Amino acid sequence: MSAVSIQRIWGAALTLWGVAILLVARQFPRLADHHPGPALFPAVVGSGFVITGILLVLLKPHDAAWKPITLEWHRGLIALGLCLLLPWVAFMAGFMIPLAIVVAVVAWLAGLSWWKALIAGSLTGVVIFYLFTNLLRVPL
Repeated sequence: MSAVSIQRIWGAALTLWGVAILLVARQFPRLADHHPGPALFPAVVGSGFVITGILLVLLKPHDAAWKPITLEWHRGLIALGLCLLLPWVAFMAGFMIPLAIVVAVVAWLAGLSWWKALIAGSLTGVVIFYLFTNLLRVPL
């Protein structure tokens, strides 16, 4: 199977998944005074899936010799373990610093240099904390 057909299959799957998320999010209750309700975040995620899926269906890979990135299994297990551990650590130590550490370690395991991983982790932690606490008014 060629890279283009694999990309289109994944694009179609992501698009269908996004549409399903959007349909479920429409059933969530609406809040008074035009405040964003519980459907806001799933609708944003579902829209992202739909847009990404459509782009994967329509666009061709940049390189004709495209191959999927291989990740060594132990790096994947470490990343999965960190993501599963994050809610418990964040509950005890706050949200921003543990998230920054997890993002930095996962980025480093994925091949980023250590200083780029630290920058990515720090920026991700600060931006997500700011978005949730100040814009969405969700305490973390």
